[in-house]
Amino acid sequence: MPSGNEVRPSPPADAGGSWSAVAFGLAVHGPLRLDSLVAAPATGPPDTRVERASRAALDARWRAARPRPLLERRVAGGGIGLTVQHDAAAGYRVWAPRHGAWVVAPDGRTVTGAAPSGPRWRWERLVLAQALPLASVLQGMEVLHASAVSLDGRAVAFLGRSGAGKTTLATRLLARGARLLTDDVLAMTTDGATVWGHRGGAVARIDVEAVRGMTAAERAALGRVEARGAKWHVRPPTGPERVPLGALYVLSGEGGGTGVTVRPVDPVDPGLLLGSAFLPYLAGPDRLRRQLDMAAAIAAGVPLFAVDGARSAGPAAAADAVAEHARSSVAGAPA
Repeated sequence: MPSGNEVRPSPPADAGGSWSAVAFGLAVHGPLRLDSLVAAPATGPPDTRVERASRAALDARWRAARPRPLLERRVAGGGIGLTVQHDAAAGYRVWAPRHGAWVVAPDGRTVTGAAPSGPRWRWERLVLAQALPLASVLQGMEVLHASAVSLDGRAVAFLGRSGAGKTTLATRLLARGARLLTDDVLAMTTDGATVWGHRGGAVARIDVEAVRGMTAAERAALGRVEARGAKWHVRPPTGPERVPLGALYVLSGEGGGTGVTVRPVDPVDPGLLLGSAFLPYLAGPDRLRRQLDMAAAIAAGVPLFAVDGARSAGPAAAADAVAEHARSSVAGAPA
């Protein structure tokens, strides 16, 4: 297995070879490689196999199903940005323009995709943002809409609505020597009293404004830049496959002054954690039970903090305050 302190490029496998990685708590394997994951030698049967199919074959298979819509997300201007459909026998079909169509088996054991032409990093985003987290939940794990880093042997995660600055905070910690755990989706499991955070992808997407606010040294610490645009795709050093969850920070949006306040959330509001669950279209008694169990485990053993004043103080001040608090809170904690 990789040491967790480096990113090894995935061996080419699109021509029929073998490729494997570990992500979202899954051993992933198959002929369709994903460069945005950390490659790792296969040590046994995969949890999820990633395969390629032609769009015609994938569409023909789906036409034979009887799907129902689970999610339709629209973008500015009214166009469709993402759809998710479900059929009990065929599984889940995830589609987004310029990202291709991907079918996840009902048990999460197979992800079959029709990757479009264009940069690999673009269509891999949909696999990491939807298909693999979906496979993870279908195999019994729980996922939060959160960015996270590995800091001093513990996971530090950031919760908040889309656009609240989760990745910006994580990025500032990465620039200070933390390791990337996941960009936007945190897979978790429990082992006794320990809540484990699992590594997601090896690439972080950062708003260009956040990059411009960094020094040259901080930008260099983020690693190789793989794509530039409204968001930069960077490949920072990554953390281990899993680390104990050490702290959760919630970007509250409160506070009207110019300073940033980090305060404990006690008692923990279960609705806060349940409201941060990812893939809400996956509902049912089994998942609700897992979500409640995970919320209880976090409330019992993971410190939860609210970050007030982040919006008015600006991303740099907020990131600096949280970075200092996280290091003092997590450093020295038993791993």
